[in-house]
Amino acid sequence: MIVSQQAVSALRTYRYHRTPQRRVTSEAAALAFVDEVGFAYLFGERGAEMPTLWGAICGQDRPVPRNHNDADLGRTWSWKDSLPSRGEVFYGKLLRKKPMLVSLQLLPYFYALSPNYGDLDDYQQQYEDGLLTIEARNIYQALLDHGPMSTSRLRQEAGLQGGGANARRFENAITELQVQIKIAKTGISDANRWGYAYVYDLFLRAFPQVSEQARLISSDEAMTTLLLKHLNNTVAQSESALKRLFDWDSWEWERLIERLTQAGQLVADLNIEGVRGPHLATRETCVELGVKP
Repeated sequence: MIVSQQAVSALRTYRYHRTPQRRVTSEAAALAFVDEVGFAYLFGERGAEMPTLWGAICGQDRPVPRNHNDADLGRTWSWKDSLPSRGEVFYGKLLRKKPMLVSLQLLPYFYALSPNYGDLDDYQQQYEDGLLTIEARNIYQALLDHGPMSTSRLRQEAGLQGGGANARRFENAITELQVQIKIAKTGISDANRWGYAYVYDLFLRAFPQVSEQARLISSDEAMTTLLLKHLNNTVAQSESALKRLFDWDSWEWERLIERLTQAGQLVADLNIEGVRGPHLATRETCVELGVKP
């Protein structure tokens, strides 16, 4: 099966809301966009195909400007803070450790694939097993003991104040905790010299319903849901690109692709003119592109 690059690009542009007719022009529309695509990067990541809030707000594919007075940039920064602050989306570093927004509908599927069991004390055993750094443990413990905190106070409580090595250790630990879905950004504070800082809390306190929802979701179901949603958004992707994005174990990946292909949900041999190698796509997308699976 062969399809043109133009066809793939046109459908992807439509699904990403990168058109004047579908551009996001309000905060409510930004929430609807995240709910529609399920998960999206904020600005994007080199080598990783995915919808972005920035692209949807611009209604086109344009580079991020250096001018901080840009209206689209202002809306992007504002809504990526306000929506998570009201608990309407999750915002944090997940796939490839890059900032992204996740809908509440898909958040349990990400949590089902995390190393958590849904208890506030999970971190203790994970630290003892060598699965959590001491910096991450100390940050988690500070939030557990004192509640939501701005980054400035959190650094003090975790013993990581100051610049240099401590600043790097703090940022690495914050990323580690976000990737493992242990903490969440829950607000903005003016409690530092710049008048702008994230407020963090434990994920289980910020989204108490998610762990219970995730208990009913198997790993196979979670991976299936996230992969098919992503392929629906991106139209078609190479298997290597998908493996780099999700970073699932090879044996789980191979079993997943085989099962979905045999079930007819996934097409594994879609070729795009001028692009090397076969691509994966959903059966429904192939039909929409005018090729018969």
